[in-house]
Parts: sequence; C-alpha cells; structure tokens
Amino acid sequence: TVTVDAQRVTVADLATGPVPAAAGAVVVLGGGEPGTSTAVSQRLVLRHLVSAGLAAGVRMGGATECTIVFAGRQVATGDLQEAARRALQPLVPAPLAGAPAPWFELDLPARDLPTARDTWQILVQRTQPLEPGRNAVRFLLDDGGQRSAFPGTVILHAYDEIATARLPIDRDMPLDAGLFTWQWQDLATAPQGAAVGRAALAGASAGRTLAAGDLLRTSDLRETPLIRAGDPVDLTVTRGGVAITLRCTARQAGTLGQTIPVRNELNGQLVNARVAGPGLVEWR
Repeated sequence: TVTVDAQRVTVADLATGPVPAAAGAVVVLGGGEPGTSTAVSQRLVLRHLVSAGLAAGVRMGGATECTIVFAGRQVATGDLQEAARRALQPLVPAPLAGAPAPWFELDLPARDLPTARDTWQILVQRTQPLEPGRNAVRFLLDDGGQRSAFPGTVILHAYDEIATARLPIDRDMPLDAGLFTWQWQDLATAPQGAAVGRAALAGASAGRTLAAGDLLRTSDLRETPLIRAGDPVDLTVTRGGVAITLRCTARQAGTLGQTIPVRNELNGQLVNARVAGPGLVEWR
C-alpha cells in the first residue's frame, strides 16, 4: 500500500528503490480523488512502460499488486462558500460617510472540490475592489501542493445618493445640491441612468426642464457654459511673442476649452476662439 498526495501516480511512487528518471516519471494512474483508493498491478505498470518505450531490460519484483490511497478529501461547497467570502472581504469598498455598509451575494458552482491536504485556502484572482452590481470572479483552492480553479459571481450592494428635484428646475439652470432631495440607494438596484452622488453636480446645469419629484439622470446634466451667447468677452490674440487683447462679443455659448465664434467689435469680423475662462477667449 502507498499513500500519495497528488491525483496521479507514477512508477517512482510505486518503487521501493531507485529507478531511472525516465521510467520513474511514467504515469501509471491519473485522476484519483482524495479520500479514495484503488489497486495497481505489476501487469498495468509494465503495460505503461511498454507504451512509453521503456520496458527493455525491466524485471518486476515486489508485490504483484499495490493499493493506492489518495490522501486528502473533498471540500464541501458550504466550506468553499465560507472561505471564499473571507477571501473577498478585503475587496469590498469602504462605505461613504453616513451610508449603509456594503454587502455582497456570492454564487459558486454547486460542486465539491478535491484537496490533497487538510490545510487549504481560497485565493481570489483579483486585486481591484469589487464594483457595485455583478462581478465575475475567479477563485483558486490552494492546498500548498496543487491548485483547483473555479468561477464565481459576486453581486456587490454598495450605497450612494440619488436625487429628486425639490422644485421645478428650468433648462440651463446651474445645479446645486440644495435643489434636490437626496436618498441612499443600493447601486446594484439603482434606476438605470440615475445620476449618482452629489459630486455629479459640479459645474453642471440642467439639460432639460425638471418637474418637482423628477429623478435626476445623467442625461439631465450638462456642463455649465462659462460664456453665454451675447456676453462681452476679452479675446487674446497671440502671434509669435506678441499678444494683444480685443473686446469682442460671443456669438455662441461655450464651456472651458470649447471653440466658439466671437465678433470683433472694431471691424465686425468673426473669429473662432477657444474659451479660456469666464469672459476670456484666446486665438493663436
């Protein structure tokens, strides 16, 4: 009888003394399950050596049959679930100030996995934090000698604020948090397209008219123009090392970095200039 940690048995595992390296590496039996046993005969060993072209000059000795015991056991799905949850915990993001604590659902294949040793751990093949909603995650059962990979699905329930209008909001009106009623929302079940978090309002204006009670959506946000059509602007014109400033009128609204037409008040000429700041445009 011989006990092996691996799931396959070689000639070297069965030999009571040294054997040539090539012959010792020949696999006699594969796919053994931890906690089971099976018998291997001299005849089976010789047949594998013949198939490998290594039987010349071989003389068989010892027992005519050997019982192989595969060490280890099958790890139950429940134990895998518990270990996988512990391995995932460092990937759960911290909650926002005042928000409910995030939590997750874990779905693993309903099957036991073999381990050759009693000491084993679950590893997660992922380093970045979990995203709200569905995440595909790959796990490894590692017993220090071999690894078994298996997939899993993790649904992260993390919370952030969504907003509804407190009063009617006109189109193009600059937005701030005081115009809205805020509530914590599980992002895994958030309404599709909802604007998430107060930071989404930074520099934004309403892209449409909102009625009281309307949910604020990402499509409702547009960048607030630094310059509006008809505003007086200072146009800086740079040529080589010389820069001059002209007084102009914006013909179109523009956000930072956007190119808009402006009219030179001295000669009426139109120039396409880049918005550089409130009331400032430039042309090079």
